Amino acid sequence: MYCPFCSDAETKVLESRLLNDSMRRRRECLKCSNRFTTYEKAVFNFSVIKKDSKEELFNLEKIRNSVKRACGKIEDEDLNNLTRKIERRILSKKKNHIKTEVIGKVVLNELKNYNKIAYLRFASIHKSIDDPKMFKKEISQII
Repeated sequence: MYCPFCSDAETKVLESRLLNDSMRRRRECLKCSNRFTTYEKAVFNFSVIKKDSKEELFNLEKIRNSVKRACGKIEDEDLNNLTRKIERRILSKKKNHIKTEVIGKVVLNELKNYNKIAYLRFASIHKSIDDPKMFKKEISQII
């Protein structure tokens, strides 16, 4: 880590603290003795295989927006917790590529535990439900 004051590469960590989804570290430069704080978050680069077989990089923000749309009014803290759970479950798959169907199932499972109506909203889009009989089948699964 480079010191933001003198650009020296030698710093030491004085304190580390885990925040929601990142690590906060208090550092001190060994050359100029100035102190500064850094925030670290792990970034995972893996591909998502779409229904049309195209690949794109995993984007948690897309999942967050879909969950927010499905839930309607939701507190930011609840949305963050739900998104974090979904991200952990997806990362636990330990694959370089993951299909959107798998991501959808993870989201549906978390929504089923959080809010049944949000589950139905998301399922209607994810599973392309356009028949009332299929919708009734989904409702019977969550009751």
